[in-house]
Amino acid sequence: MQFFTTAANVLMLMAFAVPGFLFVKTKSLSDRHIPPFSKLLLYACQPCLQLYAFQTADCTPELLGNMGLFFLFCTGVQLLTILAMSLSLRMRLKDACRRVCAASGVFGNVGFLGIPLLQALLPEENVPSAIALAAAFSLSMNLIAWTGGLFLLTGERRHIRVRALLLNPSMLSFFVAFPLFLLKIRLPDMVLDGVTLMGRMCTPLCMLILGMRLACTPFRQIVVDRYAWQSSAGKLILMPLLAFVSVLFLPLPDYFRATLFLLSCCPTASAVQSLSEIYLPDDAVNAKRTAADAILLSNLLCILTIPLLCTLLQV
Repeated sequence: MQFFTTAANVLMLMAFAVPGFLFVKTKSLSDRHIPPFSKLLLYACQPCLQLYAFQTADCTPELLGNMGLFFLFCTGVQLLTILAMSLSLRMRLKDACRRVCAASGVFGNVGFLGIPLLQALLPEENVPSAIALAAAFSLSMNLIAWTGGLFLLTGERRHIRVRALLLNPSMLSFFVAFPLFLLKIRLPDMVLDGVTLMGRMCTPLCMLILGMRLACTPFRQIVVDRYAWQSSAGKLILMPLLAFVSVLFLPLPDYFRATLFLLSCCPTASAVQSLSEIYLPDDAVNAKRTAADAILLSNLLCILTIPLLCTLLQV
């Protein structure tokens, strides 16, 4: 992938953040409008994106096997990144900022940004299979985030609940979408068109929210937050390199390698901030600010890191 082609595609995706930034700066919207937009994204658009991902590809034994293998690889890459981030930060359970930093360096925006990235950069014939693999990555990340990830954020096992793991919007939509995929049941065209349209709203809406958050946060606060820089280094450099090396010498399809690498390149997911706001105590103000800074900084830096890594590693 050429540097400028990749950079242009990433920049086009990030351009959706501009309206949100301008709306807040011109006082047409404010930070109190972010939660309603976030709920729309989480409870309506994300489930449709999950369903769309499984409806794009035909279930074949080969693809199903690749999805299982991909699930194992992306789970391994995430766990290795958690370990590396924890060691590099000399993790202490009482230090909320370091815990948030470690989580921010692992959990990426593999759905809202990852799927459009695959559609823009991979050959058209490989896109349906790649999107199905992205659904496997989302499942893996969701399982880790609501178990080990939640423990990583809070330092307390009591927050790990099976009910929360199984009844969140991402898992509920998976329980609907995956059986339909296995049974090769296609939704009626009219329904599928609606699901596809709602699913494709994820990226513009996610970036709109990002722009609003960026407008509400002093730029100096973002660039002086050392934990945000450390998490961005883990998420945008360490994790993609681990993904690249893990499949380098294995006899796997090219689209499999490229998908694992590109999804690993995605910036920090907004779910990190959401979980921080919900599960961290009220006095953990600095840690919650670090979560927001890490999301904003990694999204800004990925405009450079994704095309640069793609060029250097010749992905």
